[in-house]
Amino acid sequence: RGCPSMMMMSMIGLALLALISAAYADTYRPIVLWHGMGDTCCYPFSMGKIEKLIQANLPGVYIHSIKVGETIADDEVNSYFMNVNEQVDLVCEMMKNDTNLSKGFNAIGFSQGGQFLRAYIERCNNPPVYNLLSVGGQHQGVFGLPRCMGANHSLCEVMRKLVNSGAYEEYVQDHVTQAEYWQDPLNMAEYLAKNVFLPDINNQLPNKNATYKANFESLNKLVLVLFTEDTMVQPRESEWFGFYTEGQDKAITNMRNSTLYLEDWIGLRTLDEAGKVTQLSCVGDHLQFSDEWFVEN
Repeated sequence: RGCPSMMMMSMIGLALLALISAAYADTYRPIVLWHGMGDTCCYPFSMGKIEKLIQANLPGVYIHSIKVGETIADDEVNSYFMNVNEQVDLVCEMMKNDTNLSKGFNAIGFSQGGQFLRAYIERCNNPPVYNLLSVGGQHQGVFGLPRCMGANHSLCEVMRKLVNSGAYEEYVQDHVTQAEYWQDPLNMAEYLAKNVFLPDINNQLPNKNATYKANFESLNKLVLVLFTEDTMVQPRESEWFGFYTEGQDKAITNMRNSTLYLEDWIGLRTLDEAGKVTQLSCVGDHLQFSDEWFVEN
């Protein structure tokens, strides 16, 4: 299933037009892609297909599809079992060393790639990101084990068992990617004390990082895509910076009522009040959009 509404397609098309606007007189601004869990930079049926679709519609555009590791196999394994902080450090160096990106780029993150690219912006942003498109990213984390959708289900099942055994155990936090954006609304104290990634990039800790806020505020546009029938991300509202209200796991606090937004911990409110945040919904399950929808938009 894709996004069948023509009105919605038009809205998304207008929003995404900014992401592919000309950087210079006769060229497109480069694009960086970061894939999701269980995927790789280059599978022909996923990121490889996306890359070809973009290039077919933006002839000559430079695209860097992030690969974490020496091989495609490494990239897939690392999407489950490499510490996110180490991944972001590697990508910071990778972006800096790619001379094609020296004047900045637009970034598109799919699923967990959305919040990982946000971490790149907050922590490094050299070269700078001009626009960030997050497609199903879990910016407030998850509280629920994901289904296994990747090509290698055995890796996913190992990940699920480890997270289920104790998401905040030191070994799990150090080695299981998905545990590092696991936010338990029933035990926020443990989450803040032991989660090694998400509380930091969301500036939830007592000492707020002013650089994170300044870097995120430098975006020209932030586009957040939520999948209305998402059965992978719990809660799906995390794709729009919403999450379970603290102390229970039923009611949702939306982005504009969250403390992160109201106290402007990462600059999200500043961006929003400047008209730089667009929230879009796509009818369908997680990352389920058609080629036609992607090309149209």
